[in-house]
Amino acid sequence: MKTQNIYLLPTISLVALSPLMAQDNGVDTKAANFKEGKFTDYLELAEKAIEANADDLPEDVKAQDLFNALGLGNISKYAQSSTPQGTEWINKIHLNNGGDNQGALKLLLDTKHKGLSVPNMAPAGSDLALQLSLNLSNLEPLVSSVMAKAATDEDKADFKAQMESPVPMMEMTTSELLQKLDLRLNLVIDLDENEKLPTPVGEFNKPHIVGRIDGAAWTWAKVGAQAIGGTGLPFQKAEANGVTTYTLPAEMSANFMGYSPVISVDKNKDQIWVASSPEFLKKSSSGQNTLAQSEDYKKTMEGLPKDGVSMTYVSKGFANFLFNALGELKTKGMLDEAGDEANEQIDLALAQLNKVQTGMAQVISTDANGILLSERNVKNIEEQMKEGLKLLETK
Repeated sequence: MKTQNIYLLPTISLVALSPLMAQDNGVDTKAANFKEGKFTDYLELAEKAIEANADDLPEDVKAQDLFNALGLGNISKYAQSSTPQGTEWINKIHLNNGGDNQGALKLLLDTKHKGLSVPNMAPAGSDLALQLSLNLSNLEPLVSSVMAKAATDEDKADFKAQMESPVPMMEMTTSELLQKLDLRLNLVIDLDENEKLPTPVGEFNKPHIVGRIDGAAWTWAKVGAQAIGGTGLPFQKAEANGVTTYTLPAEMSANFMGYSPVISVDKNKDQIWVASSPEFLKKSSSGQNTLAQSEDYKKTMEGLPKDGVSMTYVSKGFANFLFNALGELKTKGMLDEAGDEANEQIDLALAQLNKVQTGMAQVISTDANGILLSERNVKNIEEQMKEGLKLLETK
């Protein structure tokens, strides 16, 4: 077995089980389809996911080993509900693990970063906003626990050597670096109806983009100069009040389809910003007229938790954009070569996008008893479970 397959094992398995993990707190006990029970009720889907990915997994790895690596092994019971709102559903699942997050879930949930940050960063009218916490201090013990049963002595020695090796310019080992990386990733995309972006398949509303990494600005002092130099671009540096900004000459925007990439490092707030233009960076970092204050966002988030560690928001406008873009590609026959199975999935996506009334959103949070997963979707939980099983059966 290749060592790289061991390292990817938690990720592969988590992706395989993603239909299960797509839902949160405040379960509606009055919903007609409210259900609660032992977590073993879900294991049919999990076991089918393992079978579907058997070729990528070591022979000695058992189902329970995977559940433990994912952090599902200590979940005792669940409660779930799906409440209809027009063509959309508010889906909620609570997974009870006694507040003890284990395995891969520790990477996503056990973090110093609290609260939903991206709604207060994204400008009002933004079409896609997502945030993800990633505490890499838990990565080494997670991989080691997986390798304990699935790896050869040579693989284990190789992994240990990698962890003990120094990281260039960081003055610490890989293991020491991972211990310091508790990150929160934020991404915002705003489609501008007033500007068009030409592409090989037609014109689309121009996306303005901004990303922010929380918890890694300290690394910039060590590797920032080389990162900027490695681009080969004539970035101009400016410093003020603990914020270092790198911009390109305005005339270079013609080389980037009208964009003017900018990087900003705020050592006071421990944030690294990357934006498609200085104007959108200013708009996103102002704290004014934010997505959280907009009516579209409030309508989409109605019935979902106001707090959490991770979230995704998709506007009605973005759903319309995807529906029209995919529909146009399909009408022009540009997807014919994708194959029957791919086109079947595209048709399914089109049908779902067409049902979006207000928007789509997911929130992941925790409480003293476990993991809280919630979403606004056009399918209820049972429909998603059946769809997930059908996909796995065709693999």
